[in-house]
Amino acid sequence: MKRSLARPRFSKLSSFTLIELLVVIAIIAILASVILYAGGAALKAAKRAKAANMMTQIQTAALGYYTEYSVYPVGSATTSATSPANISDSDSSDWGNLMYILCGNINPSTGLSTPAVTALTNSRGISFLTFRTTDVDANNAPLNPLPTGTEIYFNIAMDADYAGVLGTTPSTFLKLPNFSSGTTSGFTGTTYGGSSTAGVAVWANCNGSTSSANANFWVHTY
Repeated sequence: MKRSLARPRFSKLSSFTLIELLVVIAIIAILASVILYAGGAALKAAKRAKAANMMTQIQTAALGYYTEYSVYPVGSATTSATSPANISDSDSSDWGNLMYILCGNINPSTGLSTPAVTALTNSRGISFLTFRTTDVDANNAPLNPLPTGTEIYFNIAMDADYAGVLGTTPSTFLKLPNFSSGTTSGFTGTTYGGSSTAGVAVWANCNGSTSSANANFWVHTY
């Protein structure tokens, strides 16, 4: 009698009720969502870090070109297919020409020394920059790792008038975004207000939206 009664009691104590199962499932679902969110945030942070690293390399390469040739890698403003004093995040052609020169007369998208249609020169064939094929598109334009919309490249401004300052008078070239303002009016549209004395400034929108209203969505070298 005792043995036969002990078995069902043991079985009852070791089983889960429906409520307990639902609680376990809910906990697993919450943990899974937390892990997915953390993983997505970590991936975005990694891409943001990659974007910052790429733009630093571009800035260093352009400054290296200046050190070697005593001029910035800027073509004539009246000549087509050149790299102007400023290149926007949607201009693949000018970016491609600049990359060709900075990569030592090599197309980073193919690794071949196919001549680019550009008025820029790198007569010594010095490689100031090395990008992988996955870092650029078919036009050799460097890809911003994060955005998927229209702002798929970087922005760059170079002190082509050699005024010693970018973004404010006496520089006549592209005004720089003012990221210290923290609002849209400071770094998009026509207001800007930033400045740099580095000679070369690079920045990118890492939010993927032209209406990014938070300076934290951007990465920049100044």
